[in-house]
Amino acid sequence: FNSHCEWRGVECNNAGKIVTLLLNNSGLSGKISDSIGNLTSLETIDLRDNNLKGSITSRIGNILNLSSFLVSYNEVTGVIPDEVADLSKLKLFHVHGNRLHGTVPCRRL
Repeated sequence: FNSHCEWRGVECNNAGKIVTLLLNNSGLSGKISDSIGNLTSLETIDLRDNNLKGSITSRIGNILNLSSFLVSYNEVTGVIPDEVADLSKLKLFHVHGNRLHGTVPCRRL
């Protein structure tokens, strides 16, 4: 591959920035890296139906264009980070089928 934009499940904008990760049902294991917060142009993260563990990183709050975050049916644990409330463009937030506890943070006005 000449570019990360050619990788399976990765879509980029014209500037070569990653805007979509479609990696549902891909046999992924491990944890969602804190580094995902560096992908600030992301609009969609779809990691459903894998074997992901660990918690949702607070760095998710850096992804201000995020409109869809789908991690249902993994083994994600812990609480939903407060930084989710800062994602004003977030429309879909599917986290069911995990071992999360607590409440979904509300947007701060």
